[in-house]
Amino acid sequence: MKVISLVNQKGGVAKTTTAIALADYFARHDKKTLLVDFDPQGSLTTSLGLADDPDNPQALKFLSLEKSIEATPIDYNIDVYNGNLHVVMSNIGLEKANMLLSSRPGRERFLRRAINKIAQKENYDYVIIDSNPSFSILTMNVLFASENVLVPFKPEFNSHKGIMQLFDNVEEMKEFQPDLRVLGFVITMARKNVKSVEESIASISTFADEQGCRVFRPAIRLAVACADAPSHGKSLSCYAPDSNVAKDYEQLSRSVLETLEGML
Repeated sequence: MKVISLVNQKGGVAKTTTAIALADYFARHDKKTLLVDFDPQGSLTTSLGLADDPDNPQALKFLSLEKSIEATPIDYNIDVYNGNLHVVMSNIGLEKANMLLSSRPGRERFLRRAINKIAQKENYDYVIIDSNPSFSILTMNVLFASENVLVPFKPEFNSHKGIMQLFDNVEEMKEFQPDLRVLGFVITMARKNVKSVEESIASISTFADEQGCRVFRPAIRLAVACADAPSHGKSLSCYAPDSNVAKDYEQLSRSVLETLEGML
């Protein structure tokens, strides 16, 4: 089992869209995949047409290691998922975890324990975590639970802010989780043939080289289908399979999966 998290301390960079697209692709290619919504905004949950208990969300119960917790199967595309895609849901109630865990010993380890526990029963190939757009105890749990971090990056002015801090946070977490690494950047919401966008992509590519990671291709274009798919409660490939942006994500997901499969 490999655990991948989508992390960026800046919001509005298509973390959730990318997490769903990756999980969708993995499941369709016969990889048993668990999607964990670990953002109190619960965007991943609602984007898949699901709803959670606002007072006691599934992700919060998941952290408590309750024996009864089971991930929710995604069945709207059952013919191609073949039972391979499950979700741990969330909503604003997950915010309680920051307070509940603040004084607990090993407060950064609870998500890893929960994932290990459910994995013993379900035998997942991949766990994909959609994280919150800030740095908190929730984020610490995401990083500790992960081996690989993907950083969605929207190529625009100010997008570089927070990237250095993210890498510093990853380096600090490596003291506790030495297997953690930034796998690379995913360029999202990119406008074609715009000079500032091209300059931003060139800059983050140089930074990635310096950090020993990579920028995955292709860059995901800015497209209205990405905004429309969540309102229908479907992944992009189910909602608009012939759209150019769905094809972008298909190529990207293939590249990420091939990279992960090639790792020892």
